Amino acid sequence: MVSPDPAERPKLVVWAYRCWTVSGGLLVALGVLFIVLGIVSSGPTLLPIGVGIIVAIIGVCYFLIGSKAFVGDARWRSSLSALTLVVVIMLLIVSFGLPILAFALVAALVGLFGSLLAYRPESEAWYAATNPPKPSKK
Repeated sequence: MVSPDPAERPKLVVWAYRCWTVSGGLLVALGVLFIVLGIVSSGPTLLPIGVGIIVAIIGVCYFLIGSKAFVGDARWRSSLSALTLVVVIMLLIVSFGLPILAFALVAALVGLFGSLLAYRPESEAWYAATNPPKPSKK
């Protein structure tokens, strides 16, 4: 696979990467906050710590996959877009039971917005840019 030229990277791809990075950072911070709240709370601790670990891992995945998508690999962009959509839907459903997860939902929505930017026509053209194979002479 031929990567697109980083010098011709559209601003929408840069903003998509920024959204993914901010969203990942917020999710990691909220995950750590949930873990700390689980440790210092007097009630059951397994649920907040478990949710915190999952949210922090998802935030780290946003960083890692977003970095690979930023260099021009369309497969990682698709994977991250699917991940952001699944996380937003999951948090939308779960936040009705645990209202504190609404903060994580807002952070995940920032990542979903980045995924939408990565699929705009200008970004799509950059990700789809490949050098066509030269015809062979027989």
